[in-house]
Amino acid sequence: MVVTYVQSHWSMMEGMWRAQIDLLPIFAAFTALHGGLGPIIGLALIAGSWLDVLSANPLGTSLVSLFLTALILHRLHEVLLKGQLTAQFFVCVAAGAFGPTISCLFLWGMSMQPLAGWGTLWQIVVNAMICGVAGPFIFLILNQMDRLVSYEPVAQPWNRSVVEVKRSKRY
Repeated sequence: MVVTYVQSHWSMMEGMWRAQIDLLPIFAAFTALHGGLGPIIGLALIAGSWLDVLSANPLGTSLVSLFLTALILHRLHEVLLKGQLTAQFFVCVAAGAFGPTISCLFLWGMSMQPLAGWGTLWQIVVNAMICGVAGPFIFLILNQMDRLVSYEPVAQPWNRSVVEVKRSKRY
């Protein structure tokens, strides 16, 4: 909620880079790599709806782009090395590029005539690069938060892989 509010009301980066920064694809990428379909749908519904309400987007645009971005990355999560910084960088670059691209395609599909041109390509590239740089840091923070609220199951003594069998005369 804080990220959607800050990115929809913070215009300093927008004026400096001449591009709107969207960090929600990083959260979609993290959810796609670490969660299932339920958390992906929940993130898309909640964060996408909040962003659409707080910005000038038509309702449902961010919801669809976040869901499809996370779904594409979730389909590839077996192949991706989610623990390495370079993999996190490239996953976040891809997510940062997928989000605005899917939004534009969705708006064109709904016959809404979005303003798109060479400036849109610049905004997609800037957003992808900023998501790529910020992604590993956000992944680190989210992994630490996940460790704080989850637990490691304790191995039970009867689940050992090597079991000593005691034999007697009767057996």
